[in-house]
Amino acid sequence: MKRKTLGLQRSLCLLSVALATFTGQTSWAQSPAAGAASTAPPIEDFFRLPQYFGGELSPDGQWLAVIASPEGRRTQLIVVNLRDLKSARALVTMDDSDIHQVHWVNNKRLVFDIAQLQEATDKPTARGLWAVDRDGGDFRQLVNARSSVPNTNMEGGSRLANSRLKERSETLLPWTWRLQDVVRDGSADVILRQNNYDGNGEFSSASLARINTYSAQKQQLVDDAPAHVHHWLTDSAGKAVGAITQEKDKIALYLARKEGSGWQLWRRAPRVEEGIPRWLDISSTGEIYMVGAGKSPGAGEALLLLDPKKPQQELQELLRIKDYDFRGELVLDEKSGRLLGAHFEAETQDSVWLDPAMKALQAEVDQAMRSTVNQILCRDCLNSDLVVVKSHSDRQPMAFSIYDRQNKSLKTILLSRPWIKPGAMAARENVRIPARDGLMLPTLVTRPKSSQPLPTVVLVHGGPFSRGNHWEWSAIPQYLASRGYLVIETDFRGSEGYGSSFERAGWKQWGTGMVDDVVDTTRWAVAKGYADAARICIAGGSYGGYASMMALIRYPETFKCGINWVGVSDLALLYTSLNSDQGALGLSYDMPIMVGDPKADGEMLKQNSPLQQAARLKQPLLMAYGAIDRRVPMEHGVKMRDALQASGNKQVEWVLYPEEGHGWRGPETHKDFWGRVERFLGRQMAAQ
Repeated sequence: MKRKTLGLQRSLCLLSVALATFTGQTSWAQSPAAGAASTAPPIEDFFRLPQYFGGELSPDGQWLAVIASPEGRRTQLIVVNLRDLKSARALVTMDDSDIHQVHWVNNKRLVFDIAQLQEATDKPTARGLWAVDRDGGDFRQLVNARSSVPNTNMEGGSRLANSRLKERSETLLPWTWRLQDVVRDGSADVILRQNNYDGNGEFSSASLARINTYSAQKQQLVDDAPAHVHHWLTDSAGKAVGAITQEKDKIALYLARKEGSGWQLWRRAPRVEEGIPRWLDISSTGEIYMVGAGKSPGAGEALLLLDPKKPQQELQELLRIKDYDFRGELVLDEKSGRLLGAHFEAETQDSVWLDPAMKALQAEVDQAMRSTVNQILCRDCLNSDLVVVKSHSDRQPMAFSIYDRQNKSLKTILLSRPWIKPGAMAARENVRIPARDGLMLPTLVTRPKSSQPLPTVVLVHGGPFSRGNHWEWSAIPQYLASRGYLVIETDFRGSEGYGSSFERAGWKQWGTGMVDDVVDTTRWAVAKGYADAARICIAGGSYGGYASMMALIRYPETFKCGINWVGVSDLALLYTSLNSDQGALGLSYDMPIMVGDPKADGEMLKQNSPLQQAARLKQPLLMAYGAIDRRVPMEHGVKMRDALQASGNKQVEWVLYPEEGHGWRGPETHKDFWGRVERFLGRQMAAQ
């Protein structure tokens, strides 16, 4: 295969322009432009990839690795010298895949994997894994992505050309391997995990190996692993110290024995037990940090500490956030192993510092950037004179800055979405609204500037057992707000992140209590004078599409129209579809408890399936599905469309995207779909 040049000069030119444009510009965070633009931004501005995303510091804190996405091209891996911004270098790009995640192995070497981030395609591509030096040298593929063959150019950068005709399978690990962790001992080694599958294609266990990123020499790590390991914990030296197994309806946690041979059962519990502790991180001195219920089941999961030398002692509770589960990452001093602080999400992204110097540093940064949430990135946090700051708000997409601790100066270097004008974006407000039974519902309200009740889109998140609301710039609500719509997003009962009591309140409530919560927040917005009661549409993807259809069926007086993309239409079909990727463990043990048992709850599932109630859905409905969706196969959409047509609903708009799956990736798909949404809403909610 011919060598191909990277176009490195053009890439560096683009980066140089970006750096020159953004260096030193911090006023965006403090003085946003007044007033919204008279013309709404185009669809593409909301749904294209960020110009820069990711962001990881080298172990010495001197280099920042980011992913760049030049317009119309595949993503690139770029390294930025924090002390010499002009030397920023584009290392790797790809012909038909996108660089996705990047990690530093040591101060010189990096690894990355791939994904399809901006192409609607049905070609089989796994994550793969590649390694490259900071200067572009010693490029090597380690794990097969099924169809990827690398080509190195004469400048030391690399371009990957995928080919179905030729694979280097004889020298690469198979696609079932992926990155577990880097070894934090200064070596060029990483820890990989192999996902093993049984004869039915079901995941059965994960095994570990240590591999050198130059020679690809592999060493198996664990020879005596417990059966059915799903998750591993490895320490900074690359040793496996913890394992979580799942077998049928039981979950078990094991610790490596002190003498270095075999495993000790630490805890066993039913899969659905409240607040089962799980690994989060391990310090360089061996302390194991976990997340679990601690002493207060149901109130929210806390950050916990396990002393592996005294595993039978009660876990020490380190941090509990009122009304929220702890979800975040720790900042550990790599030399002493001491916990310096943590980044987490509550009502917004936030940080807590246990170290006084870091607490003072956070105060300095926040004083310099008062309008944003600011997260400090550092490696040798206590000694580095330069740190990176990631900042964002509800109207400002992510930005990267450098803060100099010596002269207390801040320099913004990269804006993730420079085409977004914060002053033209809508404010997003966090509120808690009581449901009809008194349960408080976390809700985000995105409001265009208006003193009058507005046409409203109630946006329902997918999952459904996940957190939907995040106080940050978000494409869909900002796009809808830019078109003049009030947007309401509710984390209904069942949503993750607010304690197990809140989550369990949503079990077997797919079409009832969860939908009632969405309706209650809608009525609240009408009562507050925010929403125009005569012009409310409900919309969502996956579970959100399902809930939109159920809301139209159960509350026709509240919702004038609906939009469903990749939504479930038949709860029974979740268990029987031959085209679904739902695993056997979930089908057998989780879904019967959380959604409903197909036998014992058969009538309930029927009453709460839009397909079975299609004759009751009379409002206009826009439906969109992906032909290669294996999470919610398109048969859900086809059957629902046909049932609505058979029942006489002539107001159904249908679109099928042949090469899309569970959600949209292709820019052309985003443009087409959201254009349809805009036109559909314009027709249905025009002022009377």
